Amino acid sequence: MPRSHSFQGECEEEDRMSVVIRKMRAEDIPDVKRVDLLSFATLVEARYPDIKAITPRTDESILSFLRSDPDGALVAVDDFAGIIGSSFSHVWDKTGWVGPVSILPTYQGMGVGKELVKRSLEYLDNRGCADIGLETMPESQVNMGMYLRLGMRPAGLVLVMGKGLAESAIHESVVSEEVVVEKFSESRAKEVILSEMRKLSGTLNPGLDYGPEVVATQDFLSGDTLVAMSRNRLIGFSIVHVHPRREGMQNAVVKALAISPSAGDEPLEPLLVASEHLALDDRSAEISVSVPAECSRAVDVLFSRGYSVTQAYERMMWLGSSGMSERAYNLCSWSG
Repeated sequence: MPRSHSFQGECEEEDRMSVVIRKMRAEDIPDVKRVDLLSFATLVEARYPDIKAITPRTDESILSFLRSDPDGALVAVDDFAGIIGSSFSHVWDKTGWVGPVSILPTYQGMGVGKELVKRSLEYLDNRGCADIGLETMPESQVNMGMYLRLGMRPAGLVLVMGKGLAESAIHESVVSEEVVVEKFSESRAKEVILSEMRKLSGTLNPGLDYGPEVVATQDFLSGDTLVAMSRNRLIGFSIVHVHPRREGMQNAVVKALAISPSAGDEPLEPLLVASEHLALDDRSAEISVSVPAECSRAVDVLFSRGYSVTQAYERMMWLGSSGMSERAYNLCSWSG
């Protein structure tokens, strides 16, 4: 894509602004954090009165997005106000998704967000992604309308299910002699296991590869990947981020949990138990897992382990398949 792209904002003719969309730079991080905080604080205040305050994103979370895909990290820059918006792209081989997208409240409704998302979608298309989309809050009519006008379609709800962590809250209810869970960071055969994780990803959705997320999690020290083995065969894995996305938060996130279709239900609880222990060992106060609402088996298991629904997102698709299925354990978040 070009280094930058200019467009005229959608406002009154006499007040028409000139905005440039360009690649993000490391020195932009303080402004990107400010825009993100103001953008989401306004949304939270309007939609979620029970949440008293929202904190800034950590530098590490912004840097991890930027470094994992520098060409897909974009900012919108106004002639006078400076950075007024940002968007990040993520590529998992043939699967690409956008988020988070943040726009200064005073510039919302002027076409800035629409242009940023459009450029991000086109970037992912140029990268060769066949499945392209994002997740948004379905209760936001403005966001839903914008994405629909961009040609996106609703593909289904993703439930964010979370629970508080304490030793007493981790139920060791299922012990399987067949399933052994290990940390990828401690493996002596990382390349072999990484290759197997890539293959397993593709069995859940053709062209999907969680390998880049596994590598980024290790490179940026944001957590670890837990690997479920049975008879020396990889049957599932869980990518767990334990470093918080926002300052002062103590929450861990299961970014993706994938199980081989041939393994059935057996690896799910051992992977959840190991993910909870990993988060607790890092002093996380809570943990969350994103689950397609249609995957009722996973939803039921999480309820049985004390999880509750804390948020819901609508997965919106621009191209291809959402990767969500009632029959497969392909649990992942496309929310930054």
